[in-house]
Order: sequence, then C-alpha cells, then structure tokens
Amino acid sequence: MLLETLTIGMLGTNCYILASQPGSQALVIDPAGEIKRIISCLERSSLSCAAILCTHGHSDHVAGAGPLSDAVQAPVYIHEADAPALRSARTRVLGLVGGAASGKPESICNLIDAQDIAVGELSLKVLHTPGHTIGSVSFYTPGYLFCGDLIFQGSIGRTDLKGGSLQALLRSVKEKAWSLPDDTRIMPGHGPATTIAVEKRKNPFLAGLD
Repeated sequence: MLLETLTIGMLGTNCYILASQPGSQALVIDPAGEIKRIISCLERSSLSCAAILCTHGHSDHVAGAGPLSDAVQAPVYIHEADAPALRSARTRVLGLVGGAASGKPESICNLIDAQDIAVGELSLKVLHTPGHTIGSVSFYTPGYLFCGDLIFQGSIGRTDLKGGSLQALLRSVKEKAWSLPDDTRIMPGHGPATTIAVEKRKNPFLAGLD
C-alpha cells in the first residue's frame, strides 16, 4: 500500500493519502487545507483522487474538503451527524486561509458503521467511533487504523466540545479499536503514529479498558 502523510495547518492535522500503488486511484483522509500541496502529492505518484474521507466535522479536519472536491471532482464522505460542518462559516474561513475558496461540496455521501469504501485494490472499513464528536468515524484496513481524534500517542481526543462524550469515546475505543490486532498501527489526526499494543500498555487515559 502507498501511504503519504501530510501535516497541515496551524494545528498540525495529519492528512493521509492512500493508494494500492503509484498510478492508481487514491483516497484522501482529512484534507485540512493546503489543497495545492495535497494535489502536488497526488501528482508526484500519478494518483487520481477517487474519494475524500473525513473522520469528523471539526474545521481543522474538513476545511479543505470542499476545495479539494471541487479541484479533483471527487465526492466527500462524512457521517451524517457531522456533515453540517462542511458548510459552516468557520470551515469556509479556514479553507480561505488554506488558499482555496469553496462552499459546500457538490457531492456528499453519508458514512455508516461497517460500510466498506473500496477504490481499486484498496478497501477501508468504516467504524463509527463517537466521543470526540457524535459523528466521528475511523477507517480500518489490515495493519492500519485512521482514527482522527479518537486516540493519540499517550492521549485521547477532547470530549469537552459540542457533541463530545468521554463515556462514548471510551466505549468506542474498547468496542472498536481494542478489538483489532495489537500490531495495528494507529494513524491519528494529530501527532505521531503509534500501535494498539503500545496504547493498551501505556496510554494513561485508557488504562483498564481491555
């Protein structure tokens, strides 16, 4: 699998570009902005963006979704509960800061739990993992969990914002993330990658969940 990580914006959001191989169709996860940079990364490996996936609706994760969708003519996938964020004023402002003006994407598709997103030989399973927001989702492909702001290295996502719930987040981790193989690499929305095994042992916010 081809995997590129771009750290974007003032909050250092991880934007992931996935494809089965160079020259194939690709998925872009959490385009936070800097659309020209994302497109340049796609072009370097001769990739065509087939879909844009959003782990949740916070502006630092979706500000580039509309502009990127316009530029590459790809649909945006997001959970229905978080979809209104795609047309919020804050998201539009951050999109402008990132260098591209856009309103709501032309094509928005709702994500549901256990849904499979397939592009060529690449397939991701959608896991509804609320807690950071009501509509937070993670994307799993064998060996990798792209979890947005669910789990960070040694920490977890905030639950004090609108729609957040610590109880729901801990349940999401226990029922969805902890059920995956321990060697699964956690690809978070911010900060370095880690593994499920390491976070089970060392994450102080998740002690005693397994």
